[in-house]
Amino acid sequence: MDDLKSPEFGEAMQTGGPRTISFGPFQLDLARRRLSRDGLETPLGERALDVLCTLVAADGEVVSKRDLLAKVWPGVTVEENNLQVQVYALRRALGEDGDARGYIRTASGRGYRFVGDGPPSAAPAVPEQDIRYARGRDGAHLAYAIAGEGPPLVRAPLWMSHVEHDWKSSIWSGLLVALARSHALLRYDGRGMGLSDRDAAISFDAAVDDLEAVVDAAGLERFALLGISQGAAVSLAFAARRPERVAKLVLAGGYARGRLVVAPESAAALEATKTLVREGWGRDNPAFRQIFTSLGFPEATAAQMHELNELQRLSATGEAAARIMDMQAHIDVSADLARIRCPTLVLHSRDDAWIPVERSREIAREVTGARFREIAGANHVVLPQSPQFADYVGRILAFLAEP
Repeated sequence: MDDLKSPEFGEAMQTGGPRTISFGPFQLDLARRRLSRDGLETPLGERALDVLCTLVAADGEVVSKRDLLAKVWPGVTVEENNLQVQVYALRRALGEDGDARGYIRTASGRGYRFVGDGPPSAAPAVPEQDIRYARGRDGAHLAYAIAGEGPPLVRAPLWMSHVEHDWKSSIWSGLLVALARSHALLRYDGRGMGLSDRDAAISFDAAVDDLEAVVDAAGLERFALLGISQGAAVSLAFAARRPERVAKLVLAGGYARGRLVVAPESAAALEATKTLVREGWGRDNPAFRQIFTSLGFPEATAAQMHELNELQRLSATGEAAARIMDMQAHIDVSADLARIRCPTLVLHSRDDAWIPVERSREIAREVTGARFREIAGANHVVLPQSPQFADYVGRILAFLAEP
């Protein structure tokens, strides 16, 4: 329904008041229903434009979610998450990914309002974060960081992570900042990666134990858990073992069974890959890392490819990367799936070449009540420039916001 036009809404907005509203570098032509920035049209969907016009017309007053739903979807009953998706798309169009003090302000528990002066010019691109350390059971140092305020949300580590650098990456910052806008977002580097101990013993059991060590150090009792890629398996295992601590699960691009569990005949190919990783991972020449990047993110820009190559180099040594690959290949938490009882959202890109979408379907089939969403595209993680990005992030935020 989001792609339907609402002519009666457009006509109503054209009556009375100024026909064009200017704020910051933007101009909103109410008569022509056109948003532009410095004279160039800014693409915006019909429903997101309806939301903007409604908020502008309220002249700084809070518009309740109920009223927005009634005006943007007149005569139609829709779920509140449709509104959240459109608000997120609108904020992206206005360049507010990195600023919670933008043009569209959230009135907690009530609705939204439009503020014409927008974000301060000196606002930072991303929120501040402090990096701290927890200790694993074996004494390994585990780097973690918390940013934002609100209900706690923990992101399990993935391939590859670096709490200092991925926060600034164009690949990750859009998602991370969106999450930190409404949550206290905790991220940490798994052992062998990022700012955590590089020479620590690597095993899947240790990875699950490390999650508990980090949330204990941060003082979190109950929280939502985000597992992307290998982080999905860690999250599933933790939720099955400590169900009283996990309020919700969001799993993206994940799997319950590793490569050798699904296809034991691929053992020789894995050994060859591990040898190449040990020899070529840390070299200045990114040619070898580029193979992984191109496979996992075929739609990335040249600049994003360079970012990913560098992030992989900074995140782990060749030896650590090979040991992590071996650990991932042997993961099997399929027996834990039936024990998951918390609300669970499962997302996966349809043509993901790193992890086939069937691996996430397997999770959704076995976890009681899990919701599954297949996303168009071939990237392992949905990229910010993707047409599906706003819906991807909006669905996650809407799911986390549900009671």
